[in-house]
Amino acid sequence: MEENQSESVQNQNMANEPAQNPSGSVSFPGAPTAKKSGGAKTLLILGALILVAILGFAIFKSATKKAGTSSEATPIEGLSGDGNVSVSTPAASSTPSAEARSGVSIEVQNGTGIAGEAAYLQTQLSNLGYSNIKVGNAPDQSGTVTEVTFANSVSQVIVDEITQKLKSIYQSVTTTTSSSATTDVVIVTGLRTGATALPSPTDTPSASPEASPTSTP
Repeated sequence: MEENQSESVQNQNMANEPAQNPSGSVSFPGAPTAKKSGGAKTLLILGALILVAILGFAIFKSATKKAGTSSEATPIEGLSGDGNVSVSTPAASSTPSAEARSGVSIEVQNGTGIAGEAAYLQTQLSNLGYSNIKVGNAPDQSGTVTEVTFANSVSQVIVDEITQKLKSIYQSVTTTTSSSATTDVVIVTGLRTGATALPSPTDTPSASPEASPTSTP
């Protein structure tokens, strides 16, 4: 009986011992293999590295583009091609102020002999804002060209404005400057655009004296 008990105990111990494979290594059935777990981790690591590389490349490219834009040379106003800086003065206003117009004295003389020409120009200049205007007749009433004399003290913007206005009204305009003029602007009117000169007066022929009859001897 004791021998039977001993054999049963040995059989139980052998059943409880893990089975050995032919190579001598112990295997545990049901446990996940290290190979599969390691492969999944490797794929996750590779995916993370690829994502980081893509993000890093995008950030580097964006930074490089910004750096290239900021490093471009900005043109300097007034810098010529040879590197010299030219200082430009601000352009003067092309329109005189109301105060400047009111301080200009103007004399308009009718030089065509056509009635109302001086008064007409006075109205045109008043519409521009000039108020100190006198009118009269020129010594010569047969003129066709509008002649303007500006004093040296008159500003260029005033000269330009009045000259431009006259050229829009009259057929031909000439301008001169004077250092001794007592009036800022003197205008002798000529023919307006489309107008014709007045006919010049003709002298009536004088009657020739009749020959006295001669007596024949």
